[in-house]
Amino acid sequence: MQESESVKKKNRYIILKLIAAAAAVFAVLGAASFPFKTVYYEVSAEGIGESVRIVQISDLHSERYGKNMQNLIKAIDSTSPDIIVLTGDIYDDVLPKDNTTALLSDIGCRYPCFYVAGNHEFRTPKWVEFKAEAEALGVHVLEGDNVNINGITICGAARAADNSIGWADSVAKCADDLNSAPSSDDPLDTEQTRDNTGNSSDFTVLLCHFSEDIDFYRSFGKFDLILCGHAHGGQWRLPFSQNGLYSPGEGIFPKYSGGRFDFDDSCMIVSRGLCRTKTLFPRIFNNPELVVIDLVNN
Repeated sequence: MQESESVKKKNRYIILKLIAAAAAVFAVLGAASFPFKTVYYEVSAEGIGESVRIVQISDLHSERYGKNMQNLIKAIDSTSPDIIVLTGDIYDDVLPKDNTTALLSDIGCRYPCFYVAGNHEFRTPKWVEFKAEAEALGVHVLEGDNVNINGITICGAARAADNSIGWADSVAKCADDLNSAPSSDDPLDTEQTRDNTGNSSDFTVLLCHFSEDIDFYRSFGKFDLILCGHAHGGQWRLPFSQNGLYSPGEGIFPKYSGGRFDFDDSCMIVSRGLCRTKTLFPRIFNNPELVVIDLVNN
């Protein structure tokens, strides 16, 4: 009896040691994946003239990056963007908005910024309030709208904050509007953001939060570059692999959780996002990222 009890204690001790070792490895890998990095892509864009640099911010979830967001702001400034796009979940439905407000108040007055909402914006009844704040800070919130800037057309697809248009209809509206010239009474019709040339032949960039719906976006045959987020890089990745373990839109072993995907008619870039503390499990081999895309006329 005593021997049996001794064996049980020994086994429990071994199990506890294994759990402690696994927790230590988990903590080390999570810490190594904590710092954010800047990743660069180059995309061929015929007919745009001079190259255009787009910085993509996605899935921030009001994460803190230094006092007044200066760590992230300095990283953005160091890339000298021509355009900044925000592809959803920038505000959060639970966390305070202070960090998002600090970021938008800085970049909104210095760069052309275009924002489409994600599912976490939709979840909160404060999205109408947050949208108004973003626009007051100089950020253009797009809900099925197209904007011409620097020789390209930015198409922003998202459900409207007032529910006047749904998500799928907003994508279709962006595609349909590519066949017509921009109207002169559009609230975005400014020297900074429009060239008044019409946009059916421009290089087109679709902003839409959900990467798993790539086949739907491509079905319109209108969008040259598609920028998405949502999947957080799959949260856990094997070293040197592109995709991660789990995506809320695709489940286990998602196909489109992060990185670049080239198709015959278009290219999709999926940001792994900037959130690092909201989720229950830490990122592993999946650093938060700021995405920089250079559109070049090769």
